[in-house]
Amino acid sequence: MKSFMSYRLISVIGLIFALGLVGELPHASAEPPPRKPTAPKNIDQTPPLIPIPNARVTETGLLVGGQPSREQLEAIHFAGYRTVVNLRPDSELGDEGEQAMVEGMGMKFVSIPVAGPAGLTEANARALGKTLAERDALPAVVHCSTGQRVAALLGLKAFVVDRVSPAAAIDLAKSLGLTTLETALRKRIAEICKTDKSRNCEPLP
Repeated sequence: MKSFMSYRLISVIGLIFALGLVGELPHASAEPPPRKPTAPKNIDQTPPLIPIPNARVTETGLLVGGQPSREQLEAIHFAGYRTVVNLRPDSELGDEGEQAMVEGMGMKFVSIPVAGPAGLTEANARALGKTLAERDALPAVVHCSTGQRVAALLGLKAFVVDRVSPAAAIDLAKSLGLTTLETALRKRIAEICKTDKSRNCEPLP
């Protein structure tokens, strides 16, 4: 009899415990799921505008314009830029010490000399495209002395590397402030259209 009563008691206790667990299940399932980590910011978003000469920022992670001062290079660093591309040849004065300062602050410095209209070459356009396509290159600063060569070379890069239409390449360059080098850019694009039969170039207006 004792054994039977003990068995009954153990069974009742087990049932109560089981019911207790079942009662907890809805409560456990009602808890909110673990919070997902916040997605990292897209580095290709519009970067901060640092007031270098004729400055413009793009949605593709670029600050473009003329020669930054030392104070502006420091601001560029603190704003989180990773790369500085200088289109000025060594023969030009006004950017002395820039490479050492940029690299000393931990940013990458790239020189792509563009000596006026003659520097608007496919090789330079591809070099710029390769630099900007590298991992962790963006956001980046691309500058010359006034911003004209930057706008023209980015337009040529859009035509040569990204293979946009001639009209779209010119429009991009003009949106970046192109004025004095527009004729040179149009001439270079027209020359490429004549020699590259893979391009179906419509006449430029």
